[in-house]
Amino acid sequence: MVPSISVIEQYDSNVFFTPKSLLAPGTKADDFITVVTPQLNFMQSNSLVKANLSVGAIVQKFVNNSALDNVGFNASTGIDLSQAVSRILPRMRGARIFGTYMYTPSAPAFGAGSLGGGAGMGGGGFGGGGFGAGGIGIAGPIDSGLLTQRIRTTMFNAGFANSYSLSPTTDFQTTYTYSQLSFGGSFTPSTTVSGQAQNTVFDTTTHSISAGPTSRISAIDTLTVKYTFMQMSQAQFGDYATHGGTLGWGRAWTKEWSSSLNGGLTLVEPIPDTSTTGGQRRIPATMFPTGGFSLTYASGSSFLRKLGSEIQEATGTSGAGSVGGGGFLPLLAGMNMPGVIAAPGSYRVTLMYNLGVFPSFVQSAGAIYTHTILLGSTAGITDRLSAQALFNYARSSFTSESIGTNFATYGTTVSLNYLITPMLTAMLSHQWLKFDTETSGVSAADFGFAKQVVLLGFTYAYSPRGDFFRSGAFWEGPAGASSSTESGAGKSGSGGVDTKK
Repeated sequence: MVPSISVIEQYDSNVFFTPKSLLAPGTKADDFITVVTPQLNFMQSNSLVKANLSVGAIVQKFVNNSALDNVGFNASTGIDLSQAVSRILPRMRGARIFGTYMYTPSAPAFGAGSLGGGAGMGGGGFGGGGFGAGGIGIAGPIDSGLLTQRIRTTMFNAGFANSYSLSPTTDFQTTYTYSQLSFGGSFTPSTTVSGQAQNTVFDTTTHSISAGPTSRISAIDTLTVKYTFMQMSQAQFGDYATHGGTLGWGRAWTKEWSSSLNGGLTLVEPIPDTSTTGGQRRIPATMFPTGGFSLTYASGSSFLRKLGSEIQEATGTSGAGSVGGGGFLPLLAGMNMPGVIAAPGSYRVTLMYNLGVFPSFVQSAGAIYTHTILLGSTAGITDRLSAQALFNYARSSFTSESIGTNFATYGTTVSLNYLITPMLTAMLSHQWLKFDTETSGVSAADFGFAKQVVLLGFTYAYSPRGDFFRSGAFWEGPAGASSSTESGAGKSGSGGVDTKK
């Protein structure tokens, strides 16, 4: 059990997530914010169950807009029941339960940081990136890049992921996710255009299930066939659903290069036409192509190792390398994340693209068609210094041609993490966000906005083993290693701790 706390000082050029021209006279859009994030990380492991849990609060104090002072909360858990279930069903290869909860005054644009996150990235965040909750489950509404103005937002999701062996080379995988997105009072002192409030949002409830076989057709190739059903419910709109079929192919080309490719079709069931009075007319069923790809290169760099050794000679720093591995805790924006310090000389570059149908929760309810791109990289410069860069892009349009609105969101994050002591790390980060809308008959400048955030933060984690911040080491602690049949007596964790002890 590792308690942690981060303290961040940040400058935000637009705390309201809205065009400055729409703010009430005398309102200052930029602000200096102090963010304090106390958190508790818990990891438990035995021969039957492995569990990860994170619970924390995000306290924000504003200098210019004291009315925005707030306390947010987040919680995330992942429970691996594979060993316990396999004793009853020997062919069950995987059984995991996961869930997240977040209460924040501003919803993130791209979910959480799937490339290593960051130590306390602020309340809610907006750069983040990744499809789905830490790679677990089905991508949710916030992964579509949509943004609201500053408004109280509650996000909850829970589900499970199972894998059953049909043969030595084929597994049948099933995933179910329930998610709920709801909104409270607005914080934005904005005017209105044409009598319409700018902050029009819709509570959204989603049930999503996917199932299908995954076959290892060769030593380096994997083939996946999947059916996905999504049931969505939105206030003042009703229920609607989608059906999707996908064929996917994954390959490990070399030790460094890996890729995946998928494509298919999604059928949107008939839905009400909100452009008509009372929504009496229904839009017929519509078919959309969907798909995506990912490409990852991960390796070690002699240049980075050489640069790191020169920096260490100049600064007199040294230390042990990190231990590989990983947890299965869904990631949330604002969490104090383990593993932000990568192994020296290591780097990873990932490019992902996704095209799919999501529920819209801004301006108009219903289904939207979204292109999403993520390009991210991490690098271990020394055993104490790591760098991250991330770019996100999303473009969405409504599946109903009667709603002529397009949304485009751009986000970048560049950050440095430095391990001051085994229990204390510092982070310097710059984040940029731009949100554009194009609506028939309305200028895009009326709704679009841009913002920048510069922050300096410090995170302290009371982990006596000194492994919380090193990549993978926290998840490979004594509890996990001692319960694994693959760990030998001489295997040790980060910092030379004998896991047998």
